[in-house]
Amino acid sequence: MKHRCESRRDDIGGSERPREPQYAEPAPNPDIAEKHRRRSAAPKLSSIIAITILCIMSVPQAAYPQGLSTDTDPVALELTALDKHGVVIARVREQVLVILQTENACSAWFREAEPDPAGVFRSLHYEVEQDGSTYVLHTINLEGTNLYKHPWTARSTQNGGRNSVIQLNPSGPFFSTSSPVIDMDPSGGHFSQGTTFHRLSVASFWGNTTRAQITTLLHELGHIVGHLPADDDSWDGRSSRNTDEVLRHCKHEIRAVVETSSRASD
Repeated sequence: MKHRCESRRDDIGGSERPREPQYAEPAPNPDIAEKHRRRSAAPKLSSIIAITILCIMSVPQAAYPQGLSTDTDPVALELTALDKHGVVIARVREQVLVILQTENACSAWFREAEPDPAGVFRSLHYEVEQDGSTYVLHTINLEGTNLYKHPWTARSTQNGGRNSVIQLNPSGPFFSTSSPVIDMDPSGGHFSQGTTFHRLSVASFWGNTTRAQITTLLHELGHIVGHLPADDDSWDGRSSRNTDEVLRHCKHEIRAVVETSSRASD
């Protein structure tokens, strides 16, 4: 809804009023006339000022997610267009920046590949891929072990550097806690959708938790700066091993920043 401040005045018009009889009056005293003019103008001036102040106060302000600084951070402004997903990304993004801008084991590990990991991370853009996979695939290997492959969580370009894009799957563990299971025949050719759901996770962190979300963005940053080898959405476990490598250097900082944020919100 748009608010508009308008100055209004009542124009004199319409039917004519009957003329009053004309009488000769003595010439007015200039000093008395000036006092009357000032006295009658004061209420009008006060009214104009009051209306102006009211209009200024009623102008609607843009509602941005808490914590975003859109004046100096263009990526933060981009995230406002992603609605509720953008709010989540913005919150997690700020927590990752706290880690990378602080002297610790995690930021030191990233600096082995990139002198300014916080600067690279701050430049990254985000997309929510609406066509991402939505199911957990389940199979049993030849040894009888149950294997599960979760919907992919995030994607980025290997060695992409500054201004790269991180794509996020709304049905993956960054945003979701569980997904329906599809049972896959061990031979690889037949699928049947069951009625069960499988809980999603990133390493030991449950899906749709701050720890899982921070881990995901740090994992993608590792690819973007070339500090992690390429992986893909396959059964070979390379993605999980890369996540384990991130946590080997950053698990303490992830837990610390989450606990600090929790205390601040209490």
